[in-house]
Amino acid sequence: MKYLLTLLITVISAHVLALDPVKEYKVTPDKFGMTYKEEQIKSKDGAILNAWFFEASTKTTNWVVMSGSGSGNMADDLEIVNSFLSTGQNVVCYDYRGFGASSEFKIDPDLFIYPQFIVDLNSVLDYLRKSRAITKFNLYGKGIGAGLSIGVGANRPETKKIIADGPWTNLEDMKSRIKAITGKDVNMPFGFDKNHEPTYAFDKYKGPSKSLLVIISEQDKLIGPSEVKSIKGVSSTYVVKNSPTNSENFSTDKNTYFEEISNFLNKK
Repeated sequence: MKYLLTLLITVISAHVLALDPVKEYKVTPDKFGMTYKEEQIKSKDGAILNAWFFEASTKTTNWVVMSGSGSGNMADDLEIVNSFLSTGQNVVCYDYRGFGASSEFKIDPDLFIYPQFIVDLNSVLDYLRKSRAITKFNLYGKGIGAGLSIGVGANRPETKKIIADGPWTNLEDMKSRIKAITGKDVNMPFGFDKNHEPTYAFDKYKGPSKSLLVIISEQDKLIGPSEVKSIKGVSSTYVVKNSPTNSENFSTDKNTYFEEISNFLNKK
């Protein structure tokens, strides 16, 4: 039984790290009575990214930009959006190219990540600055999006705080760990800027100070507390003890999860 449980956790972890886009939204925010605006953002290389903008009930200049896990689409994260709204944050979530209603883009599930996703997140942040005059923002991401939030956030002076749930570390390390634990060869992209890999993202950063909260499962076989020690710039770590994998960090204890996030965002 213990062997089967370990095998199941490993399979779940491997699946979460595989790119698995879904184009159709299973729900939209209005189903839950959420007020939002849908906007299309053009990336620097011409892709069109679909985004949902939500404003908190109390007027605020605080914004969180959410980047998805690389599985499904942004409709899967509406409960997390609502939790951020309840902490007094405005929220924008978006879909990478190839996901949801964003531009068509062929996704190879055997490729760990696309460098175009860096362009996508930067394009959303540029849009906030130019079209909405938002000059400071916080970043939140899960899985693939957690690593992107660190990599892009560390290179953007407008970033105040970064929340990374189950981030990857660097391409070389992830390739070898996935192979060792799952036996699967995962392809790594060409042309991915090393300065945007979480392990190295803060190496050359010289701008205003910023804070990084890493949320990590104590039990995840691929990326646990020991692995995230290689990520520089971590100021806080929330270890989710009862979560079997990083994909379940939020669902394991939703109240504590957002207590940790709220305390982090409100810390001076």
